[in-house]
Amino acid sequence: MCIVAGAGALAANIALASTAVATASTVGMGIYNANAQAAQAQASINMAAQQQQAQISIQNQQAQQQANFQQAQLQQQQSQFQQQQALQLQQQQLQQQQNLEQQLQSQQLQIAQQQQASQTAQEQAAIARNLQMSQANTEISNRFRNQTAAVNNERTQILKRFETDRKVYQDNRLRAELQKDENLSAANRVYVSEQQKLEEKRKEAAFKAQAIMARSIGAKGAVLATGRTGQSIGLLVNDAERQKGFALAQERAMIDSAQTAAIINMDQAFGQNQAADRRADASVGFNPELPYLPSLPEVPDFVSLGIPSYT
Repeated sequence: MCIVAGAGALAANIALASTAVATASTVGMGIYNANAQAAQAQASINMAAQQQQAQISIQNQQAQQQANFQQAQLQQQQSQFQQQQALQLQQQQLQQQQNLEQQLQSQQLQIAQQQQASQTAQEQAAIARNLQMSQANTEISNRFRNQTAAVNNERTQILKRFETDRKVYQDNRLRAELQKDENLSAANRVYVSEQQKLEEKRKEAAFKAQAIMARSIGAKGAVLATGRTGQSIGLLVNDAERQKGFALAQERAMIDSAQTAAIINMDQAFGQNQAADRRADASVGFNPELPYLPSLPEVPDFVSLGIPSYT
């Protein structure tokens, strides 16, 4: 900037000197002091030129100094610019590194969040599966308990019916045995009664036989006591003997008839006893056997998916 100012001043001086030379040449044509003026002018011009040269030299020095100063400033500016660029580059690199680190941290955070979300989803899915498994096992356990209770109840009812039937059978059997004992006692009473009757008939027949024998002997004695002789006596004795025989035969027939009646009555009593025994046995019913008891349900296989529990 100073060099341009010095060059402008030098051009102005040159223009001024040219004007002065033109003026001196014009005046020196007829005037005496033209040379003096010209010399003076020349001197002035020379001095002016020297001054201008000195000034130009000073200006050049100032311009050089200014140029050096400007160059130094330029170098300083370049150095500052380079430093600023280096600083900016360093800042940019630092910023880029920070951005990369932030991006990396952001990516790592996103990955961690995704992993956490995935783990949370897996845990929730596992918890849901575990809940479903627990509910399924609870349902299986409840169904097993209900089935076991139902089978136990059925077994209890069957055993109760068996005990009831067995007690009824035992009671009927006892009543039947008592009835059969009573039937036997009744038959025995009939037997005893018929035997007593037959014995009384036999005793009565024995007494009658004795009476018949006595009457026969009396009749024979009466016939013989008459003192008759001959065939008529024999006929009368034989008639008495025949009457005795008829009477004894009649008694024996009565005894046989009584014995036959007793046997018939005892046979009837025996038949009635057998019929009553059969009725008593028929009233007993069947002898209940130990019933078949339904098996208890087996322990179920609970659901196990191998899912880890998160607690």
